[in-house]
Amino acid sequence: MIFISYNCSLVQFQQGPNGETVVTAMISAEGEVMEFRKHVPAEGRVEDWMTAVLEEMRSTNRLITKEAIFFYGADAGNQVWWTWEVEDVFRKVKKAEKTAMKEYAKRLHGQIGDLVVQVRSPLSKNDRAKFNSVLIIDVHARDIVDNFVRDSILDAREFEWESQLRILGKRAR
Repeated sequence: MIFISYNCSLVQFQQGPNGETVVTAMISAEGEVMEFRKHVPAEGRVEDWMTAVLEEMRSTNRLITKEAIFFYGADAGNQVWWTWEVEDVFRKVKKAEKTAMKEYAKRLHGQIGDLVVQVRSPLSKNDRAKFNSVLIIDVHARDIVDNFVRDSILDAREFEWESQLRILGKRAR
C-alpha cells in the first residue's frame, strides 16, 4: 500500500484473475475503505496507472455521492435532498395542498427521532461523528420548516426561503 494525497492514506492492491496486480480500493486516514467500482491494473508506467487510480477514485466517489442522495429518502438527511423536498412542498401548496408544510414538518420530526435512535446505538467513533453531524444539520432543517409552519411561509419566492438558499449557497463554496 502507498501514500497518495488528500485524505487517501493508502491504496489496496490485490492479485487479479490473471495474476496481474490491480488496485481495488482506497483507504482514508480514518481507516474507511472505498471499494472501487472498477479495479485498476497497476502495470506499466507508474504515472499512467496512478492517473487511472485517480480517475477511478473520482468516478467511484461520484457514484457513491449520487447513490447517497438517491437513497436519502429512506434514511437520514442531507442539504441537497432537504432543499429539493422543501421546494416540492412549496409546489404542493401551490396546487392547493394547504397542509403540505405541516405534514412535511411532522415527517422531519419523525426522521430526527429515528436518527436519535441510531446515534444511541453501538457505533464506531467515526460513524458516531457522522451521525451527530447529520443530526445537527437535520435539527436545523426541522427548525426552519417549523418556522415556516408557524409564520405561514408557503411560497418559494418568500424572503425567508430565499435567505436560506443564500446561506446554503455560501456554505457550499
